[in-house]
Amino acid sequence: MSKTIKNFIRDEAGVTPVEYALIAAILVVVMTFAVSAAGYSLADFLD
Repeated sequence: MSKTIKNFIRDEAGVTPVEYALIAAILVVVMTFAVSAAGYSLADFLD
């Protein structure tokens, strides 16, 4: 059982997609904050 857990901890096969998802989530948060801090709204773009 402990060998299985050690192998699971050392396995890095799914790390890259998780990292890309975290980077994308951080970018969305930063972009949302930047747009709201600049004072733009969706109505400004549609007019």
